[in-house]
Amino acid sequence: MSPISQRDPVILVHGLWMTGLEFGVLRQRLQTRHGFDVHVFSYSSLHGSAVEIAGELAEFVGVQAQASGRVHLVGHSLGGAIVYKALAEHGLRDRPGNAVLLGSPLNGSRAAQGAARLAVLRPLLGPHILHGLAEPCGRCWSCGSPTALGAIAGTRRMGAGQFFAHFDEENDGTVALSETMIPGLR
Repeated sequence: MSPISQRDPVILVHGLWMTGLEFGVLRQRLQTRHGFDVHVFSYSSLHGSAVEIAGELAEFVGVQAQASGRVHLVGHSLGGAIVYKALAEHGLRDRPGNAVLLGSPLNGSRAAQGAARLAVLRPLLGPHILHGLAEPCGRCWSCGSPTALGAIAGTRRMGAGQFFAHFDEENDGTVALSETMIPGLR
């Protein structure tokens, strides 16, 4: 992992049905307890193109990186997939910094697959879930990248995804641990 400077910018990227406001406590702690310069990248989780959103995130990262040259990213759930796409497809993989994905199903989502079987729920999932997270798609991370990519996933079964998928392994009620793991993660 890259050494961290306390004034480095940290960009938080929210998940499905969120706006970034739910990061209030995390943002405050990163700023006051750890001295980071914290920003929230907000996007429409139900509309638009994931490629365009990842491109907008890459531009946002470029602006925030002007002072130190480094940026750290934290993506929650769908936001982690957007972070991964920005890193892998928009030149951010070579930028110094670290990225942490929180409960992001980069290896497919059985809960999303199950919910998508119900036509009435498909509009609530949006195109990013249906086309970017539902099915495993062979994502991996290069260990030679200057950007370290890590993942944190939970095992307290609280999420609503358990109503749409059967999990026979550790999960948080929406995402199974195996769905958060891809080769090359730290």
